[in-house]
Amino acid sequence: MTRSIIPAIGLALALAVARPAEAQWNVARYVPGSNRLYSTVGVDPALVAAVGYGRTFRLFGRPLQAGLEAGAAGGSLDLRDFRARLGANILLLDVAGMQLTGRAAFVTRGTSNTIYRALDMGADVGGTLGIYRRGWFAAGEAGFDKAIITHLTHSDWYRRYIYPDAKDGWYLTTGGTWQFGGMAGLTLGRSELVLRAGTARTQGGRKLAVPFYADLGVGVSF
Repeated sequence: MTRSIIPAIGLALALAVARPAEAQWNVARYVPGSNRLYSTVGVDPALVAAVGYGRTFRLFGRPLQAGLEAGAAGGSLDLRDFRARLGANILLLDVAGMQLTGRAAFVTRGTSNTIYRALDMGADVGGTLGIYRRGWFAAGEAGFDKAIITHLTHSDWYRRYIYPDAKDGWYLTTGGTWQFGGMAGLTLGRSELVLRAGTARTQGGRKLAVPFYADLGVGVSF
């Protein structure tokens, strides 16, 4: 294994671990044609802050909210360490007072440091099962975030001092993260307050350096 591969592997694992913060909103309030602006802040596993927009549609008779989200990570919220996602949440089943939802999203993440500059692309899928009412909700969630491919550009410093023959390019990656947790939300007029928390493990089931995630989201519907 050449030293040029080592940073790519480290990056792939780091990006797989660093999930984009995403608050799932109350599906009982998904009204086709409505819009939502929101922001979130949390630990996942670094400090993450994000803003997003969603619009609700109807798909095969089920309410679906599609949206775009962008955020920055790190203690200084450096925009060079960014996350963006394009995805959707949908109500799948509503039986005996319980609701099952599903989500899927395309995710891209970037970072830059003294060793490399990188762009990662992947997917996030998951769902929730719980009780959703117009004034509140509580649910359990499970999800899987998969890093699929990473473009890596080695820095001049790395080539000068570590490995002059380092190769830039695309690297297929196999990193992924499982998440298991819960969420709850409260409606205040047109606004929603959502709290999520849970545990995370690598694709192979190993504990992470920061084995939990938590975030708080505030959204406004109009």
